[in-house]
Amino acid sequence: MLKPHRVLADKISSYADEASAFMRRRRHHRRPYIRIQYRDGNAIELHPEEPGSEQIMAAVTGLLELSP
Repeated sequence: MLKPHRVLADKISSYADEASAFMRRRRHHRRPYIRIQYRDGNAIELHPEEPGSEQIMAAVTGLLELSP
C-alpha cells in the first residue's frame, strides 16, 4: 500500500513532468502568426509572409504596447 504523501508527491511530479514537456514542445514549434477569430467561432491563421499581415501585425503590436 502506498503512503498518502507518496501518492501526492507522485501526482505533483507527474504534473510537473507533463508541464515541462509541454513547454519544450511549445518552444520547439514557436513561430510568429496571426490568429483572427470571428464572432461565429471560426478562426483563421495568417503567417507574417502573407499579404496584409504586416498591417495587422503593426496594429496588434500597438495594442500590446498600450496594455498594462
